[in-house]
Order: sequence, then C-alpha cells, then structure tokens
Amino acid sequence: MMKKTLIVLSSFLAVAGQASAAMQSCYTDEPGSAADIRFQDNRNGTVTDLKTRLVWRRCLVGTTWNQADQRCEGEPTGFKWKAALFHTEYNERNTQYGGMNNWRIPNIKELVSLREVACIAPAVNLKAFPSFINSDDDKWDPKRTVWSATPNQTSQEIATFGLSEGLVVHYGFQDHELGVLLVSDGQ
Repeated sequence: MMKKTLIVLSSFLAVAGQASAAMQSCYTDEPGSAADIRFQDNRNGTVTDLKTRLVWRRCLVGTTWNQADQRCEGEPTGFKWKAALFHTEYNERNTQYGGMNNWRIPNIKELVSLREVACIAPAVNLKAFPSFINSDDDKWDPKRTVWSATPNQTSQEIATFGLSEGLVVHYGFQDHELGVLLVSDGQ
C-alpha cells in the first residue's frame, strides 16, 4: 500500500511540476504594464496593441496559429540576424496574413513596449501571446529571444528581446540563431 501511495504521489508531483512550470509568474505587488484590455484579438492570428496601434503576429516565425485552440503550434525557426532580415523581406513582408501584407522585424522600442514588467516566463501578456513559453525548456530556448531591427551604433551587435524574462541583450549578428516575431504598422 505504501509503495502504491508513493508512486501515485510521485506521479502527481511530476505532473503538477510540469503544469506549474508552464505557468507565468507575476508579482502581485507590482502594477502590470500590458493589461489584457490593451490588446484586441483580431481573430486571425494577430492582435492589435491599442496603445501603440501596431498589429502583432501572435506566433513566432515557424509556428502557426490554431484559432480553435487559441495557441501557436509547431517549433519556432531560429535565424542568424541577416538571415532573419532576408527571410522577412523575401518571405513575409508581402505575404497576406491577418489582412496585412507589410510585415517586418520590429525595432527594440516596439518589442520592449510588449513587456509586462510584473511577470516572467513569459514577460508578455498571456492573452495576447499565449504560446511563447510552454515548458521549462522553452524558458531557455534561444528561439524565445527575438531579434530586433536595431543594431548597436558602436559595435556589430544587435538588440534582442527575451520573451521569457523581458530583458534586452545585445548579440553579435552571427552569434546565435534566435527567434523572429513580426509586426505591422496596421495599414
């Protein structure tokens, strides 16, 4: 009997640990910065940020939006910076998606505008972007850090935005294969 109880308890703790690992952690004493009402679900795999008027794809490049499940499916594609720029220009910019065809890599200020200062894993609004971090492994996946279109003026580094922790870090344009999140000016 004791052995069965331990097995059941161990299984329960393993499942509970996985479920809690996938949940966002937020400070209750810190006021939020990216409230649910700030984002309008366009019901086509995009959200409009009502504060900035930018339209964001809800999924990283390489994943696809499942409207029925309200989630992104698949694995994000990792790109070195120049490859990300090339891919966006030749495969995404003029692709009709969500009623728009002027998709681009956002600058670092636009990416930082998505940051939810009270939360981590992910550090963005979960209603608007529900599938960026789905497991503990995703928290450390380089593709969950996204390239910006903002190069550092004094070095060959590019500003990036960590979706898990909300940090801006500069990486060399050839150093890593990171993710890409696309934005449109809403026109």
